[in-house]
Amino acid sequence: MKIGVQFFVTGYTVDAATLARALEDAGFESFWAPEHTVLPTKPATPYPMTGGAIPAVYGQMADPFVLLSFVGAATTTLKLGTGVCLVPEHHPLILAKSVSTLDNFSGGRVLFGIGTGWLREVTELFNTAADTPWRYTREAVEAMKRLWRDGSAGYDGELVKFPDVICDPLPVQRPHPPVIIGARPSEAAFKRIAAWGDGWIAMGVTPEDVAAGRRAITAECERIGRDPASIEISVGVRDASPPIQHVFEDAGADRLIVLLYNHPGVPLPMDRWAEAGMAGLAADPPAAADTLRAVEEVHRLARL
Repeated sequence: MKIGVQFFVTGYTVDAATLARALEDAGFESFWAPEHTVLPTKPATPYPMTGGAIPAVYGQMADPFVLLSFVGAATTTLKLGTGVCLVPEHHPLILAKSVSTLDNFSGGRVLFGIGTGWLREVTELFNTAADTPWRYTREAVEAMKRLWRDGSAGYDGELVKFPDVICDPLPVQRPHPPVIIGARPSEAAFKRIAAWGDGWIAMGVTPEDVAAGRRAITAECERIGRDPASIEISVGVRDASPPIQHVFEDAGADRLIVLLYNHPGVPLPMDRWAEAGMAGLAADPPAAADTLRAVEEVHRLARL
């Protein structure tokens, strides 16, 4: 079982390079950077996990590609994941360049986690396709894959259009870094993953959800003639101790991503994960020393 970490690096937390070195030294496989570019001062959309106010940290997150550049420069083996990149908030040409440059300069360490986001009023600031975010995302990913594979391409879709252009440097991973789709469990999500993804990032799910998702993805892959083993499942957790690893591995997961922001550094039963997550997001930013202590404790509990 691969064990990675997600953390909201901001201007008020431990710095990226210090955290990255600690994670690599502790034996973690990957670091995942979330993305929320801006937060409205008076959002009309409630926070989906509570129905209340959106935590302030959602307006404080570092840009994921700048952050992952620092992480990559400070490490040699740690995988660099976007967890997740909100594709509808990017032009595909700029995004293709950012991903391929990071993969090239890091020696092929990018895990391109993607999603569409849940804050429509922010998506509308960047994109007129807010009504069809997954259609835009699919076209953008198709276009970027052509650029990454060939170094030059054009695209003439319904929502994404550009003439033949050159996009270099090319990614080290051929034909492209893995595209890992972050989404809630649904028939539509599993069809997308099988059709044009390389994995599933599942947050807030149970082992039963993962097992059902693995069965659905396998069935869809078999229907379209794809090897189900080419799809990797990553699950967000608050505890990566061996019993948790085993139950999710038995369900079909390949990677656990420990949600480290304000992590207490102690084992947590699954029925307390949502509560702990909400409390951590609502609290003050964690001190650097507390975060590094949590890294040590999560490492110890996971027996890396």
